[in-house]
Amino acid sequence: MSERIQAVFAAAVTGALVGAAMVSTRAVSADVSPETLAFLRYAIGVVLLAVPTLRRWSVRFTAKDLCAVAGLGILQFAMLILLLNYALARLPAATCALVFSTLPLVTLCLAIATGRERFSWTRLIGAGVAVSGIALLLQPSAAAVGGAADGWAWAALLGATFIGAACSLLYRPYLQRYPAMYISVVAMFVSVLFLAGVCLTRDAPLLPSLSGFQWANVVFIGLSSAVGYFCLLWALTRLEASRVMSFQALAPITAVLIELLSASYPLTWRLTGAFVLVLSGVWFGTHERPAASRATAA
Repeated sequence: MSERIQAVFAAAVTGALVGAAMVSTRAVSADVSPETLAFLRYAIGVVLLAVPTLRRWSVRFTAKDLCAVAGLGILQFAMLILLLNYALARLPAATCALVFSTLPLVTLCLAIATGRERFSWTRLIGAGVAVSGIALLLQPSAAAVGGAADGWAWAALLGATFIGAACSLLYRPYLQRYPAMYISVVAMFVSVLFLAGVCLTRDAPLLPSLSGFQWANVVFIGLSSAVGYFCLLWALTRLEASRVMSFQALAPITAVLIELLSASYPLTWRLTGAFVLVLSGVWFGTHERPAASRATAA
């Protein structure tokens, strides 16, 4: 039970770090290209993960598994973020956040469709309640959809959401064979090489000229990516993917909370209601009664 609680905590940390990184990303996005920011984000992240890992590297990947993990890294870190940045450049941020917050529901549907998890009304209702909380939070700004006719932007946004859900399921077999830290290093390292190539082809600088405050935000984004991704994979080894991804609903809530503490976001009844719905949905979707556990085990 204690290990399960630790996995729940790790999943919650991942969701919170995603939200915090969103705030830092907004602080530097006007001065750094999306390709460069993505490269720096994961370059810093892989260095932070590799330093302690390479000193005691003891795992040997098969060629097949290495290629699979590398492919998942490119999908999760490169393609997902590039698609999301493309959508953010053409659709309101609130609209993108609202659609991307359906990640728990998409993950649950994919898990059930592929036979990886059993259908559960409890988890489905929990994910729906969490998403409704985010919808309540974003409703005023999300109403100004501007650019809804951009079909490619919507396709990119939906594609990013689908990739995030699919990767959370596809990692599971490799996490059962290799430690999460080693998979994190390999996947992130390959994505950094891919993103470096993207920057070079688009003439985007790998090391932009930034102020000390901006570099502090970039370093934090990289740190949050390293810690958050490791926590995500570690949680996926101990919990079902749909349960882990339900904590991604904490991301936009965390972002708003940080802005609230910095006095850039007012405290309203809508914010309070959103907090109640999101936290209730996450608890409802991850809570499992002892009786249900025994029935599943039987």
